[in-house]
Amino acid sequence: MRYILITLYAMLATLPAMAQVRVVATFTDLADITRQIGGNRVQVTALARPQDDFHLVTPRPSMALELSRAKLFVRVGMDLDLWADDLLSAARNSYILRGSPGYVDCSVRVKKLEVPTTRVDPSMGDIHIYGNPHYLFDPANAKLAAQEILEGLKRVDSAHAAEYEQRYRAFVQRLDEYLKRWQEIMAPYRGKPVVVYHKSLPYFLQRFGLQELATVEPKPGIPPSPGYLREVIARMKSANCRVILLEHFRPRRFADAIARETGAKVVVLPAAVGAEGTTDYFSMIDAMVRRVASALSGS
Repeated sequence: MRYILITLYAMLATLPAMAQVRVVATFTDLADITRQIGGNRVQVTALARPQDDFHLVTPRPSMALELSRAKLFVRVGMDLDLWADDLLSAARNSYILRGSPGYVDCSVRVKKLEVPTTRVDPSMGDIHIYGNPHYLFDPANAKLAAQEILEGLKRVDSAHAAEYEQRYRAFVQRLDEYLKRWQEIMAPYRGKPVVVYHKSLPYFLQRFGLQELATVEPKPGIPPSPGYLREVIARMKSANCRVILLEHFRPRRFADAIARETGAKVVVLPAAVGAEGTTDYFSMIDAMVRRVASALSGS
């Protein structure tokens, strides 16, 4: 009898875990937002690691295995995580394919920036054909992504819809409070010029009123030539621009070379949850805002 009771207790103790909704997100920021909305009702895995370049994620067999077990798939959308499409096919999980209840594209409600108005060809570099997909660097867009995640969770786990709604509202309220604080921090620097490494920050710059003076890359994904670097240096000196922004996974060589000639400060941004000591979406954006503000205050 004692053995039976112990066995029953062990089975009951595992029921909550068994009842969790398995979610796979392409990136760590979406995984974190999903956890904040799903709470202990979800078990979330991110395919990309915090140290990965967004554009160069290498699919692995383990990723397809994770997707084969998932009830919900959450992606950035547009063409940033197209690498996941082959994994979805390999997973053979019809429940999370495009158009199915378990498929969530978080870009649906976002107002896209930098949508090409002409035909795109390889000579233009790594141009995103549906517009710039780095919309989560604007905290206001995180609310739109969260809404898509909420709807997805309600579709696959309608029994707990009210709980998801409650946690979603709490997430939005917290985000609004943080956004007000972040805008106050950045207010003194509206209109200030900055140089960015790659065209990853238009949503962040627009939200906080900063101006992109130049990019370290002459075209997206193309390394700069010595002549191009001289042009950037000249523009920075002319505009008295003293800040260069780059994501944590970018090489620093070119940015440091520009900084030596201009006296600019290179600001490394934690562009993924889990990078540079960040633990969630709020700490990621908070670190970005405070590092940029600190650099601009001394420029």
